Amino acid sequence: MNTAVSEASHSDYRRDLTNGITILERLGIIDFNGHFSVRLDDGNILINTGSSVRSALTPDQFVVVGPNGEADDSAPAPPKELALHVAIYKSRPDVSSVAHGHPKWSNLLSSARMDYQVTFAQGALLGEVPRFDSPRSVNNPTIAEEVANVLGGGRAILLKSHGIIIAAENILQTTVLAIYLEMNAERQVRGCSLGEPYIFSPEEAAACQKGLWKQGLFEKCWNYYLAKFGLAD
Repeated sequence: MNTAVSEASHSDYRRDLTNGITILERLGIIDFNGHFSVRLDDGNILINTGSSVRSALTPDQFVVVGPNGEADDSAPAPPKELALHVAIYKSRPDVSSVAHGHPKWSNLLSSARMDYQVTFAQGALLGEVPRFDSPRSVNNPTIAEEVANVLGGGRAILLKSHGIIIAAENILQTTVLAIYLEMNAERQVRGCSLGEPYIFSPEEAAACQKGLWKQGLFEKCWNYYLAKFGLAD
């Protein structure tokens, strides 16, 4: 396993992953079993350890594994669902960050076998969000490849009664898209309990994507939660 990545680069990634997981944990999107990774410049994967305490995460609770999931037996073990990250990175050269969480509203949506629909402007940024119709743990290469195939070229997938997966260009995007997905799911589920929620038309969703997919707006959301939770950038 090639580990030729500068300490400065590792330090930045560990800080950003720590902040991303902490934000998502505080929002109830990641719980005690969530995981978040980044693909390093050398192709290796940096991911929080399986034993890491997500509610009190520190930058030293991450481990480097190889592109195929090769792990150093002397280091803390990665999460059991490492295969999920490996499969997505193999199939998506455009993706450099992957997160998996178990948020309430998205789980309710997938448990009811409802399709994700845009009920919130920022929710349009996820694009098409398919559903993997199984609650199984994605803990082996076979099911991980199945999930990656259903995700295809998309940014997110719902796992039925299990959770969500976000695949994006970087840690900031992955964090913010996970927030937007859950906010949209909450509006969709709550709207259904009141009657029939308003669903954005394809034209409206496309307009939202064009107007809201901007680096400054991703940073605005990220910085808001860094400040709200007292995190250092």
